[in-house]
Amino acid sequence: MNIRQKKLPIAALEQIDDRCAEFERKWQSNDPPTIESVLPEGISATERNVLLAELIVLEIDYRRRRGETPTKQDYLERFPEVSAAIHDALDETDKRTGMFQPPTLARLSELFPTLEIIELIGAGGMGAVYKARQSGLDRMVALKILPEELGHDVKFALRFTREARTLAKLSHPNIVAVYEFGHVEDTYYFLMEFVDGSTLRDVVKAGQLAPQHALAIVPHLCDALQYAHDKGVVHRDIKPENILIAKDGSVKIADFGLSRIIGNDPQQEMLTGTHQVMGTPRYMAPEQLEGARSVDHRADIYSLGVVFYEMLTGELPIGRFAAPSQKVQIDVRLDEVVLRTLEKEPQRRYQHASQIKSDVQSITSTTRPPLATTIVRDSNSDVPSGQDASATLEQQELAGRLLLTRRQLMDRVERSLRPLFQWQLLQVFVGVALIVIGAQCWARNTQIPHRVVNGAIVHVYGVIVISQALLVCTRIRRIDYSKSIAEIRGKLDSVRSSYLRAGVIIGFVWWLMWIPVAVALGFDDVLHRSALFLSLVVGIVGFVAPLWLYWRILRSANPSAETWKRKLGGESILSAYLTLDEIENAQIR
Repeated sequence: MNIRQKKLPIAALEQIDDRCAEFERKWQSNDPPTIESVLPEGISATERNVLLAELIVLEIDYRRRRGETPTKQDYLERFPEVSAAIHDALDETDKRTGMFQPPTLARLSELFPTLEIIELIGAGGMGAVYKARQSGLDRMVALKILPEELGHDVKFALRFTREARTLAKLSHPNIVAVYEFGHVEDTYYFLMEFVDGSTLRDVVKAGQLAPQHALAIVPHLCDALQYAHDKGVVHRDIKPENILIAKDGSVKIADFGLSRIIGNDPQQEMLTGTHQVMGTPRYMAPEQLEGARSVDHRADIYSLGVVFYEMLTGELPIGRFAAPSQKVQIDVRLDEVVLRTLEKEPQRRYQHASQIKSDVQSITSTTRPPLATTIVRDSNSDVPSGQDASATLEQQELAGRLLLTRRQLMDRVERSLRPLFQWQLLQVFVGVALIVIGAQCWARNTQIPHRVVNGAIVHVYGVIVISQALLVCTRIRRIDYSKSIAEIRGKLDSVRSSYLRAGVIIGFVWWLMWIPVAVALGFDDVLHRSALFLSLVVGIVGFVAPLWLYWRILRSANPSAETWKRKLGGESILSAYLTLDEIENAQIR
């Protein structure tokens, strides 16, 4: 068993972590200690080997920063009795294999008997997050599970312990809180605050983020990052997926799992692994992509700039990109703020997140007319073209909360139409069945006139049934929920119109259509003179009477026509209208 597969208790890992931290502090103060002086007496061989391996990695890192070229052979000669530990410590081969498979709810219930595991929220290559309930405290929590195979790596265990101890101390309203951390068997986990809401990615993708919403979100992100940076923590993976917006409008940064502890020295990079690059490429600072050792908190500022630009324009700042004011109608002074966060050279960016917040608030709280002549990306927000840029931060936060409320209500509109959409799909299958029945009737009986005629009628009727169903489905799919309420209501009116027309063409006509369908199915007895006469009388009365009544109550001259249209439109459409009314009554645009 090599050093990576050794098992150590959390307490031992914390002691190793403390010794490594002290070792680094001395190197940073230009008083580098020897590894031998840091190795304590009276610890187990396993703990000593793990500590020695980490100290060697750290010393090599600092010696290289000084321009030295230490080699593995130097340390093999220096510590010949632990050659296996040295070989393993300096082995940079990735030991992970296979794809991460999130544990089942049943498995997690066994591992965490004090939690009620409710559902899997999301999963990726580096873990999975579950919604759970702490029964004892009666609160919802998020349980983040890391890949089990990492539990076999004592180096990971040490990094995890160091990181988790720091993250658990981060207490800020805009950072997802870590309640607990540890491992059960080979499963490492974080127990975190559960945020009931959406990710910023969901909001951006839905096209519902107006500039004033972006300006309401950014100051909160700056507060969170400044707090973390002051505590010596760099996130390293700021992106819309890691920014949560709760239903109450609060903004929180999640998943500091890729962050690392940093000190005052911008060159410091603790326990990150040699040449390890972390983050999401589209949002990473140039120095991160290059794998530079000088990555510090200013990488988060660059990533925040990418997110800021995307929130404003809906696009990523890739290649030669235009200033935000050339994409969307905003105060041109914001261009300087955004572009400064996106400087390729760290020293040319903002040096602190708090500076970004200060400039954004200064711009949004002062009246200034120069809005650039722009191509408005999306007029769906119903924001007047000359909207005053002097909205207060409180107004911006209110806009952010209204955005979330609007999005949730629009989700209700979309969900209410799903049963209607599914019913129309079922109607398509009915239409296909009618076409098949009709075709078989006339194709197999070309010498029998009444079968040819009735089969053709059924065939055509099936085509009409399908076309009407597809028309309703298409109009439902064409509703863009990021548009203005008036536009959505217009689209909903179109869906209802198609549905009501289908009711006439398909529903009322059925009073007569059952006759050719019965013939197509082989029941020729319905064509017997006495039976046919009675059937036609009932069919004509059944068709004409409802059609006349239908026309009377829905004609435009009838003051209650709109009410009847809502009632006859069915439960799905009625529910959608009621939700739109709720949005309008709340004055949410």
